[in-house]
Amino acid sequence: MELTDTSLVVLLGILAVGVFGLVVAGVPRGGRRPVRLALRAAQVLLLNVLVVALCGAALNDQYFFYSSWGDLFGSRSPSVQSHRGGTAREAVVASVRGPGLKGLSTPTTLPPLPQPGARLQTYTVVAGRSHAEGQVYVYLPVGYDPRSSRAYPVLLGLHGFPSGPKSFLKLSFLSDIDTLTAAHQMAPSIVVVPRIDTPAGLDTECVNGAPGEPQTDTWLSRDIPAWTVHHFRVERTRASWATIGYSYGAWCAASVSMRHPDVFGAAIVLLGYFRPDFSRAYDPLTSRTLRDYDLVAKARTAPPPLAMWVLTSREDQLSYPSTSSFLSAAHAPLDVAGTVLAHGGHRNGVFTPYIPTALSWLAQTLPGFHA
Repeated sequence: MELTDTSLVVLLGILAVGVFGLVVAGVPRGGRRPVRLALRAAQVLLLNVLVVALCGAALNDQYFFYSSWGDLFGSRSPSVQSHRGGTAREAVVASVRGPGLKGLSTPTTLPPLPQPGARLQTYTVVAGRSHAEGQVYVYLPVGYDPRSSRAYPVLLGLHGFPSGPKSFLKLSFLSDIDTLTAAHQMAPSIVVVPRIDTPAGLDTECVNGAPGEPQTDTWLSRDIPAWTVHHFRVERTRASWATIGYSYGAWCAASVSMRHPDVFGAAIVLLGYFRPDFSRAYDPLTSRTLRDYDLVAKARTAPPPLAMWVLTSREDQLSYPSTSSFLSAAHAPLDVAGTVLAHGGHRNGVFTPYIPTALSWLAQTLPGFHA
């Protein structure tokens, strides 16, 4: 029985009522007086313990102070690891509805690289479906040759807000990928880092607004993958595509992957959250469309076949509440490996040391990233 199961509250309530009944009835009535008094004292003590536990479980069920038994009893530890849902294999091999990447094709002759010979390429992409325009960086593996037929897995890197794709490049993601690749612990990969606030400076929370409003979900789930397939030699199966992001970008990584498992097989979520967090300046969702982006509800009622690595901190007021709820709600075929830190706020220095661990998990989980 999980800590956040409603059945735990029910069980504690039944036990409390039962012990209360024994106390009121004066059971046991017979026997020696000292023994009888000791038993009644034990009953009263047990009743108090059950009432306190019941109140704690009920509050935790509502506010998710602790996501699991491990989180509760390991709260003094630097971190607590948990696993929820199914298995990575189930998530990877599952049959998924949707167009995915199979309908896309890479041309025999690829468009020329804007910076020939450089590993970091810079583009300005104008999308057809979402009508979005944004800067996109592409980090190529060592030895990438557009004339070769070798195809690579793709990692979609998503930055925070307010910021841009350059902020993703300044962190250790690319150097950590190079280190793991050089050590033959991760397959050489193409990293695509698009601007995710389109238009720039607008907090879209990576959702599709009404017609005429930004369609950021489409930009990330359809336009960028189609553009990538058209410009680079890449694999076209969901077992070779994953997202990774931090903060706002982690929310986007979780959202786009869970909503489009036909494209992405895995997501790495670093200090993200699982319900959109709009600013006052822009909120395009109605109460009905908001349900489409409630990932906690989705994990509970319609979990997709997806492997996820999730990092949060109990002191992170943006990330922890919804992440804790998400960890409690997740079940198969969704597969979630969670790490809950005891300390650390919402800042880069908290998640940066865990990037190699997350990337190693990806290399071991998705076949396309196996070394």
